[in-house]
Amino acid sequence: MCGIAGAWGRSAGEVAKRMAPWLMHRGHEGVGYAYISQDGVKLGPPPDDAEGALVHTRYSTSGAYGVQLQPVLAKHRDLELALVFNGTVVNYKQLADGRFDGEALVRALAREIWERGLEEGVIHVYSKIVGAASLLALTPWGLLAVRDPRGVRPLAYRHYGGGMAFASETVALGGGQELAPGLAVLYGKRLAFWKIPPGENKLCAMELVYFAHHASSMGGWLVADVRRALGRALAEVEDREFDVVAYVPETARTAAEAFAEALGKPLVDAVVKNRFAGRVFITPPHLRNPGDAFRAVPELVVGKRVALVDDSLIRGTNIRTVVRLLRDAGAREVHVRIASPPVMWPCFFGLDFPTRKELAAYKRGVEAIRAYIGADSLIYLPLERFRQILGSACYGCFTGEYPIDVDVEEAEVAQIDSRYA
Repeated sequence: MCGIAGAWGRSAGEVAKRMAPWLMHRGHEGVGYAYISQDGVKLGPPPDDAEGALVHTRYSTSGAYGVQLQPVLAKHRDLELALVFNGTVVNYKQLADGRFDGEALVRALAREIWERGLEEGVIHVYSKIVGAASLLALTPWGLLAVRDPRGVRPLAYRHYGGGMAFASETVALGGGQELAPGLAVLYGKRLAFWKIPPGENKLCAMELVYFAHHASSMGGWLVADVRRALGRALAEVEDREFDVVAYVPETARTAAEAFAEALGKPLVDAVVKNRFAGRVFITPPHLRNPGDAFRAVPELVVGKRVALVDDSLIRGTNIRTVVRLLRDAGAREVHVRIASPPVMWPCFFGLDFPTRKELAAYKRGVEAIRAYIGADSLIYLPLERFRQILGSACYGCFTGEYPIDVDVEEAEVAQIDSRYA
């Protein structure tokens, strides 16, 4: 998972640089750029007047932590490409030589485009991918944009005065529309559109639950509206009494507001987050320290029964810390409410939990998870209700049923190897 954006046309370099801060919620390990120059494709911040430019905000799901690995360049014969992509390619070693999936992907694209032509080359590479990939690439003919054929990873576009821009999310574009799953677009010296099968709509459910910006449109929804619907549905299964509703900042706020409103309870900002700490979940493991990122406000919880809402519970790292902080601040009871079902399976499509053993729900039932996080009670949103709200989506991490056939044990090993090879 990460953020990608690109532009082609007048002031493309300036447009790309302006989009970067609006994608850092998708990755903040580093920001990388590529651009078209008179001497070909270059890495580094583009000049404002570059004809074509790419940007990548890194959240590593492959390759070493803490290293800016995209954009990546490849040259096959006389064809030179620069690429950024969002997702994970599990079988990247079968595509081409490369230290990680992005490198193998751009090398495979350069080779196949040279040998088969642009349209057929892109289709051929995607026919071999196990995983998910939405990509942008600088080519000799313009900016290539490809939405993942199953729609797992998002990609949107918008015309601007003098050119066209693409980004993982509409919030980075200041509006725009989503590319349809499996749609490939070339914009620049040539203009072309073609489809890559299967063209399904299997948007990652976790994009809507947690990862995407609440002001983005995705899957035909405003993301904030999805989270409100999840919060209201969570209130439908409530069976306890409490005094106030709190939430884990920041992405759970919208669901918590709807949950509190549905139950007629006050919402309090009892947990605050250091705005400079970044997103703990997407921080490399050796740098995650939720104790430095969160604080509790005693005046809002002392002596009270608190319903603590979070959007999801994956590793349990944050929620355990926040529950303890609320107790230390004087909360009488802490009841955890999760606006999604238990995450029980790894992700091989762009989120960094590629093994079952790192999940809080691995070999634990709800009661064992409750004890693990230290809450007085724990309720998840039921899977059936979750599906009713989101509709067609990738629910792989909740159900173990992925949009493509995946051998889980082999994929776990492959992902670990990509980290430490």
